[in-house]
Amino acid sequence: MSEGRRRDESNVFLPLQSIMEQFNPCLRNFIAMGKSYEKALTSVTYAAKGYFDALVRMGEMASESQGSKDLGEVLFQMAEVHRQIQIQLEEMLKSFHNELLTELEKKVELDARYLNVSLLKNVLSMYVKGSL
Repeated sequence: MSEGRRRDESNVFLPLQSIMEQFNPCLRNFIAMGKSYEKALTSVTYAAKGYFDALVRMGEMASESQGSKDLGEVLFQMAEVHRQIQIQLEEMLKSFHNELLTELEKKVELDARYLNVSLLKNVLSMYVKGSL
């Protein structure tokens, strides 16, 4: 292959490769960090369920004694508030996963396919024209 053809070929490949090498890996890294964040929040959710169960048990024990009924009631109220917060967190996690991470992954994959197809079309069109 002549030096001129190599230069022409690299002029076609460089812009698309630059996009793929710079933009796409950054998005993939962003998605990976989002998945790590999601995993951390899932772990927090698991730990929070243990905390909720402990609050309920302490509330039950306190409610059984006459002197601690008020404390038991307060612990049950705390457990209920915590349960509501937990439900909201779990709903947020589902939305984060379904609406952000999954959709972003799909779009990055579609972009990569589009860029690869565009590159192939450009190379084939240049080949047909005799430029390569």
